[in-house]
Amino acid sequence: MAKVIIGFGSNLGDRRKNINKAFRFLSQQETKIIKVSSLLESEPAEGVSGGSFINGAALIETELETEALLRLLQNVEERIGRPRPHSSKDARLIDLDIIYYEDRVVNKKTLKIPHPRRLERWFVMEPAAEAAPNFRDPVLKKSLIVIASEVQRGNPT
Repeated sequence: MAKVIIGFGSNLGDRRKNINKAFRFLSQQETKIIKVSSLLESEPAEGVSGGSFINGAALIETELETEALLRLLQNVEERIGRPRPHSSKDARLIDLDIIYYEDRVVNKKTLKIPHPRRLERWFVMEPAAEAAPNFRDPVLKKSLIVIASEVQRGNPT
């Protein structure tokens, strides 16, 4: 089973309920949830509409390959009410992203792993480090706890 770190967030509706529903759906699929981080509040990044986010990260195990896991996460988002297609500026009932998948580096048009903006987002790296502190970034060759300490905390522009 592959160890994967999923970043998640919600800034629309009952944010905690949206997150809980997403994890209920995921736990019924081909994933095993190992650890979920504490939840953090952050302001929307990159011009996303809506109010503040609740963010976190989860360490999961899955037998799904990267593309199949991406499809599963997108299906869970749709089930909760996030339309597809959607604008990157839209508020989100739920947002689920693959941050890391084992030590793989994937660079496809539809999927990039590790997540390309992870180092710009303290609200991704802090929870990821809490969920899996010793997980190593395959590009930087550092543990997540070290990376999280280096990522600037604050409101992104």
